[in-house]
Amino acid sequence: MRISLNWLKEFVSTPDDASRLGERLSLAGLAVDTIEENGDDVILDLDITTNRGDCLSHLGVARELATLYGTEVSLPQFEVAEIDRAAGAAFSISIADEALCKRYCGRYIEGVTIGKSPDWLVQRIEALGIRSINNVADITNYVLMELGHPLHAFDADTLAENQIIVRRAELDETLTTLDGEKRELDPSMLVIADAKRAVALAGIMGGEETEISASTKNVLLESAWFDPLSIRKTARAVNLSTEASYRFERGADIEMARAACDRAAQLIAEIAGGRIYEGVLDVYPSETTAKSKARLRRTRIREYLGMEIPDIEVTRIFSGLGFDVGAGADAEGWTVDIPTHRHDVSGEEDLLEEVARIYGYDRFPSTLPAWSGRGERLPWQVEESRIRDLLSGMGYSEACSIAFSDRETEERFAPGIEPITLRNPLSEEAPILRTSLVPSMMRSLQWNLNRGVRNVLLYEIGKVYPASGEYRQLLIAQTGAVRPGSIHHAAFESDFYNLKGNVETLLGGFSVNTDLSPDDPGSYYHPGRSTRIGSVATLGELDQSAVDLFKLRQKVYIAEVAIEELFTAGLRNVAAAAIPKYPAIRHDLSLLLDRKIRYSDVLTAVRASGIPELVTVNPFDRLDTGSFPESCYSLTVGLVYQSSKRTLTDEEVQEFDRNILDQLEGIGVKLRS
Repeated sequence: MRISLNWLKEFVSTPDDASRLGERLSLAGLAVDTIEENGDDVILDLDITTNRGDCLSHLGVARELATLYGTEVSLPQFEVAEIDRAAGAAFSISIADEALCKRYCGRYIEGVTIGKSPDWLVQRIEALGIRSINNVADITNYVLMELGHPLHAFDADTLAENQIIVRRAELDETLTTLDGEKRELDPSMLVIADAKRAVALAGIMGGEETEISASTKNVLLESAWFDPLSIRKTARAVNLSTEASYRFERGADIEMARAACDRAAQLIAEIAGGRIYEGVLDVYPSETTAKSKARLRRTRIREYLGMEIPDIEVTRIFSGLGFDVGAGADAEGWTVDIPTHRHDVSGEEDLLEEVARIYGYDRFPSTLPAWSGRGERLPWQVEESRIRDLLSGMGYSEACSIAFSDRETEERFAPGIEPITLRNPLSEEAPILRTSLVPSMMRSLQWNLNRGVRNVLLYEIGKVYPASGEYRQLLIAQTGAVRPGSIHHAAFESDFYNLKGNVETLLGGFSVNTDLSPDDPGSYYHPGRSTRIGSVATLGELDQSAVDLFKLRQKVYIAEVAIEELFTAGLRNVAAAAIPKYPAIRHDLSLLLDRKIRYSDVLTAVRASGIPELVTVNPFDRLDTGSFPESCYSLTVGLVYQSSKRTLTDEEVQEFDRNILDQLEGIGVKLRS
């Protein structure tokens, strides 16, 4: 939301410059993103939260500043000069759906001259990013930015039978909007119609057939209140967002409808030379004088804000923001009438927030509330903390990504899994919930690599959401160098074995099977550089086609871990033991294996020997060619024996070796001569 400082000063007088104003507004919850000079003016770009539709205008921001500085708001002063002709005799307005349109105001203005807007008007709206069209259209935009209420001007002579009917669209009805697009409508959408057809998409955009043009002589000015949810759904359905819909979606002020209509009519008469018919066509079926009320107790201020605030200050804050406090505070606190422009306020907590942000969060002391309860760990919190500690110790950083994705990418990494489709997605590019952590992790790697960070080690613990039911996963990813090079050593690049070792270290802390599995890792893994570990992990280098999908230029290694299976298995019990006082003995066995035999088969056979004194098995050398058949390879394994009770003899160690070789011969492994 762009705000002109010069325009703002017409509403409120403040002693500070633009920079200080920006600080005060930001501290009060209206974050000022940028401050830029624009000729002799200064433009403040505010980030207005979705619940503060009342601040989408100069009047709304001025109301906040006046309350912050303890001054008054000066409303625009104008007088509507009417001619002696009744508007009701020229036009009729009816509302067919009172649930979606609670008020509709209209002004009839004859004899306008459509032309270019005066320079001051063009400069004001264009400084806020609004393109000048003609004097009447520019005036409706001017009043929108001034008072925050959307308006629309019809060429009155194009409206059939001088009627306006607010109704739902008919089945298969169409409307060509001002942007030239033909829109397919349905009965869920609210339209403005004349006696024959729809002429505007209510609260969003007018129709092409009734737009203001150079030939327009008579204008019907619209100012209404539409249901926010209805406008939001329709805008999404037709893929159209406008300044008007942006405000109606957040809730317009129903009491501002008539004032905005009068203000725009006055400016049209002044600038475009029109004559305003007597009376406002104001259809307000459910008008009520009862105000919504909320209660704020002094005790709640002390309990929640940590200090007492003087009654006079609380009353001043409420009055400045437009809340009616009546005679002021009673013995317990305040009962206030909530103004119609504050849809975000409904209860005591909301009133507390208003007092706190205007009084100043920086003025509250830092206090720690008294604690009389006890804390409990969440399910699997210990196990999850262990995983985070292990991965952080290995050099990985934790990533946190959003759960939204697109169907095409998810099908690439979770084929055959039906995703959950969002009814109201935040983005058209991400209409489903993710079924795999891989795409979001790849986007994180892509973000880093695009900014020159080549060496990346990340992990994420997050949920995936297949239609069959959500569950948690752990994803580990690395690319580039695990250890960058220096003058002392060369760079150590990420590879399959580095990742596999890290995963085995992680799994070693849990009571799970860590043997390699022959199952296919998946279509997006490199077929020769990937594997599975039991049923808990899939790891390896990503296939080049998967890497190319995210336009990465270096190899990526990932590991997908079924973290809930780890949690169910539980942590492995680790017991401390004294360092044995008897020496260890190492023997190396040089073995000859058929190429079909894996090291995991060798390790299983060695363990099957059941030797308690065997404490370490470590493969440390491999030869793929040599003085042996091409169908074989040589593997040298180091065996370490040690007893906690005595020094082992050579005869015992030789017997251990023979037992191990007997087990190895059972799977076709021989001692290399």
